[in-house]
Amino acid sequence: MYQALYRKYRPRFFRDVAGQEHITSVLSKEVSEKTFGHAYLFTGSRGIGKTTCAKILAKAVNCPFEKDGEPCGECEICRGIDEGSLLDITEMDAASNRNIDDIRDLRSEANFTPAVAKYRVYIIDEAHMLTKEAANALLKIMEEPPEHVIFILATTEVNRLPATILSRCMRFDYRRMSPDVIAERVKFVCKMEHIEIEDDGALLIGKLADGGMRDALSLLDICRSSGEVITADTVSRCAGLAGREYLFELTDEISQRDISAVLKTVDKLYEGSADVSRICDELISHFRNLMIVSCAKEASEILKIMPNEMLRIEKQTKAFSQAEIFRIVSVLQDTLVKMSKSASKRLEFELALVKLCSPELTQSQEALIARIEKLEKEIVLLKARGVAPAVQNLPAKEPVPVAEPAPVYEKAVFEPEVLVQNDSEPEFENWEDVVELIKGKNRMLYSFLEGSKAYLVGGRVLIDSPNSFFIDYMQKTADAKEVIKNAITEICGIRYGIGPYKKTEKKPEDDPLAALAKRAAEMGIGEL
Repeated sequence: MYQALYRKYRPRFFRDVAGQEHITSVLSKEVSEKTFGHAYLFTGSRGIGKTTCAKILAKAVNCPFEKDGEPCGECEICRGIDEGSLLDITEMDAASNRNIDDIRDLRSEANFTPAVAKYRVYIIDEAHMLTKEAANALLKIMEEPPEHVIFILATTEVNRLPATILSRCMRFDYRRMSPDVIAERVKFVCKMEHIEIEDDGALLIGKLADGGMRDALSLLDICRSSGEVITADTVSRCAGLAGREYLFELTDEISQRDISAVLKTVDKLYEGSADVSRICDELISHFRNLMIVSCAKEASEILKIMPNEMLRIEKQTKAFSQAEIFRIVSVLQDTLVKMSKSASKRLEFELALVKLCSPELTQSQEALIARIEKLEKEIVLLKARGVAPAVQNLPAKEPVPVAEPAPVYEKAVFEPEVLVQNDSEPEFENWEDVVELIKGKNRMLYSFLEGSKAYLVGGRVLIDSPNSFFIDYMQKTADAKEVIKNAITEICGIRYGIGPYKKTEKKPEDDPLAALAKRAAEMGIGEL
């Protein structure tokens, strides 16, 4: 029966684990010096060697012929662990054995001495999936474990484990492997399996694996089925990607604002059964490359891509400003999220590409900055060609009547003094809607406006806030004034100025007793 490459070439010794030398060197030293602990925690993304290292550690601590911290791999215990037949080593998937009864069974079994090995080793994969009760039950035995028991917990979400368990484990954080490290391992496996592969194909597999060796070898398994020399195009086709050429083609069309060409390219890719979600993801990665080239001096050291591809990326980067690249990445990332919830992924992707080709359709801050930068570049080019603005030569035009927007009533500042008004001023009817709109835009400002009222006085909206710090906050925060003005404009269609409001303070009536005493004194009454 055929065995998958990731299983066939699973490391059996610490020295074979690629990209995790900072961990394997420590573990092998602990084994050789007999200073290993009773509980370990291996954390990191999927497919980077957590469970593999756990099994190697289980072999190393139990191998009677261990040397320099490495198991021999040939004895009965090593073979039994590799084959999964040694009962003293238990590998438990916490995703399916996560309840308190499963941990109770483990605790009962752990009290028995090992049948063959020196230590009972419990490898608990996806440990973050344990229920709260199960985690507490596990904590009991981890606090005072039998001398013959070792726990190895593996997880991809260490933040979900209780702090009480974390504090009792020796923690090792596994790194994502670089594309170069993965590519070297892929080429080694290809050599052993007599598979022809080109360097660009191995490197693309390394990049698509997202730091995980298991995913890389699984993709290699698919590519070998093509029966041809594995190139970057082979990998792209087998992975359901658009391919590198299509990414450059789409990028050129976006830079030229050619909506028709972009939609035709998407249609061609879709007809070829390409996954639009993967295309979007790859396009994000491509524009990330453009961003790094535009921002970093030594971009080639960060990207680690083929030289000919690097030249093309550098050329494409010149067609975009940094603001445009940021806008494009932002739109594509939002689209990727929408596609996961949409019934039509293709439609979401096409809408995104149309927005990228037409910045005026997007009112985001990134889009506005990109448009301003483009205009500034065009002005610089015109000046370089000796073209100067000649507004004075333009013929006068009759003003065109415009219904919107309505008149603007605005003052530039939030008056420092408190305006005193009488109680008859009309309340601003839409104020509750304005405050509710601000709630979703600026939580800090909303906290000052909660429970407030507003009055329309002399073309200005005067705000009466119960918060005693409101006026001081408004005087010091220019952005807050704009948020309120924009919210009023959005609700009412009119841009008003704003200011503080305070009701007229009534003068206290004269004290009748004091007045009577004063009058008596004037009349000489009460004098001795």
